[in-house]
Amino acid sequence: MSLNGTLPELSDSLPRILIVDNDKGTTKIFSELVSHWGFVPVLAEGEGISLVDDARKKARDLRCQLALIDMRLIDNSDDDDISGLNLINQIKPAVSIVVTGHGSVNLAIKSIHEKGAANFVGKEDGPIALKEKIQREAAKIVARGRPIRIVPDEILTTIGSILFDVSTPTQYHDQIVDILARLFPDAHYLHLKKMITSELNTGFSTAPRPRSIVLSVYEDDLQPVIVKFARRHKITTEVERFKKYIDGRLVGGFKPTLSGYVELWDIGGIKLSYVGNIVETFTHFFKTQPIENIEKSLERFFSYTWSAHYQKTRKKTDVSLFKLYCSVWGIEWVERAEKLRNTNSDNAMGYSPWEKTGAKDPLQWLIENIAKDETHDASIISKVSIAVTHGDLHADNIIIDDSNNAWVLDFERSGEGHALQDFIELESDIINRIAGLSDDFQTFYHLCILLTGMKELGSNITPVHPSLLSNDAQKVIRTIATIRRLAHKCTGVTDAKEYLFGLFFNTIFRATITKAQEKSQQRALMLAGILCHRLEHWDDPWPPDVWDELQFS
Repeated sequence: MSLNGTLPELSDSLPRILIVDNDKGTTKIFSELVSHWGFVPVLAEGEGISLVDDARKKARDLRCQLALIDMRLIDNSDDDDISGLNLINQIKPAVSIVVTGHGSVNLAIKSIHEKGAANFVGKEDGPIALKEKIQREAAKIVARGRPIRIVPDEILTTIGSILFDVSTPTQYHDQIVDILARLFPDAHYLHLKKMITSELNTGFSTAPRPRSIVLSVYEDDLQPVIVKFARRHKITTEVERFKKYIDGRLVGGFKPTLSGYVELWDIGGIKLSYVGNIVETFTHFFKTQPIENIEKSLERFFSYTWSAHYQKTRKKTDVSLFKLYCSVWGIEWVERAEKLRNTNSDNAMGYSPWEKTGAKDPLQWLIENIAKDETHDASIISKVSIAVTHGDLHADNIIIDDSNNAWVLDFERSGEGHALQDFIELESDIINRIAGLSDDFQTFYHLCILLTGMKELGSNITPVHPSLLSNDAQKVIRTIATIRRLAHKCTGVTDAKEYLFGLFFNTIFRATITKAQEKSQQRALMLAGILCHRLEHWDDPWPPDVWDELQFS
């Protein structure tokens, strides 16, 4: 097999081909041949059922890309034995070539259509025919199977460090380049670029996107597309949800096209195409653009692109918002909150004046007042709006084209949920991650007080404290006011309490995935503490006198 092409070090391991045959002599011959052609043979051992079991185990353990399978593994004399054909689906994503004996060609052809084999070869066909068919399939699915150059190396190395457990041998990181080879079957050259996110150290998002990477990929001289890498089961879920909730369901031309997806042993990839020139993420857009451009972009997205989903908003009675968010996020964030709540609350907030407020520990308040006992769940709302939401709308999942139009990516959590969720999540990300106001305790504190004071969505947010009159603070406040106005306009919800509960959950979620004692975690916990006090004392004057008089000198 030709090993031409320039590939990074992580793919220096040769392609692995599983050989499954109940004849040891045939197995030895095949092993010697494929070794000579540039493959690593993986030999299934045993007899009968144990041979099949060993084949399944070795295919998975050694992440085989190809398989050469004898049609009959249990009993060569039994015309009804198709144990080899039945193995094909059990060892996917390995691509199988079926080896047939005399008189079984018709059955082999049938296996391609019904069992998912890629090809077949007769035992009497000889080495040349076998080599050609192995190389033909390898060229489709293995990066080392054809001339292809993928750059730069360091991005591929970073992807491997993020997506794979440390216990996974690095030779199996070649799944990264194999995914790219499958997603771009005609490419000779692929240039990978990080999205413009304003994350200066790595160029990768610091938003809550564990174990996934999003890149712009340039194929030869074509315009770029977006590729997301993630764990295999996450790609499976994302493809299902894209087809159910996104494809053909967004308004206008601002909808992505699913151009392909691949699911390998550990990881997978999804390829999305967008009309127009994608320039940056919303994170970078927010930091560099004037407020007028930001408002127009948000208006178009929520009021137009996603409008078909909001038009189908429905009401549901006596709903626990806590359970509603858990249905989207799972319960791991609550378990993390349980472990985190033992920290010293004053240290967690990171500033000594905080203790003077008498605010409760938000993590304890979450557990005691909401999560612990569903019969006393403070987040139960009499009428809650339900709609299809993106489900993970942080600022790095919104991408902006050269006409300032907003597009979205990463649909793993898309589906029915709290109609306000996308607005809340974007606001939470702005406050807790990208606004840059958390460096100054006083400014961030007064921002939190201001944003939690609203009782009706869509009402004005008017800053009065001098610390909130800077250009940066004004930009944050106007953006959040726009998001809340659009939330009211698109969903019809007026109750700010319902909105602030969602903001409370999002803020706790953020705190639980941030490194302990980092300033961003401290500020998130402070905002959550203010929120739980506000929610518990909804009808009292806001803010409490002692909070309004807090001294920072």
